[in-house]
Amino acid sequence: MEKGPADPQVKEKVLAFLDTVEMAKSKEIAKQIGEEKAAVDLAVKELCMEDLVEYLYITTTFIALKGKVPPPA
Repeated sequence: MEKGPADPQVKEKVLAFLDTVEMAKSKEIAKQIGEEKAAVDLAVKELCMEDLVEYLYITTTFIALKGKVPPPA
């Protein structure tokens, strides 16, 4: 099954939500913005390729705005 591009509105909602938190899991983002997790995952993937968000691996995967979370000391 081939997926098309992410919905621009979902991408905007993801960015707006991530601006209010330090980092979040994709499941939490989907719940908070009222979208399906698959749509959020696709939006995050595109935002990551656009260098606007980043994946953080801290015992589990989190998503944050690029540069918002400082690297570990």
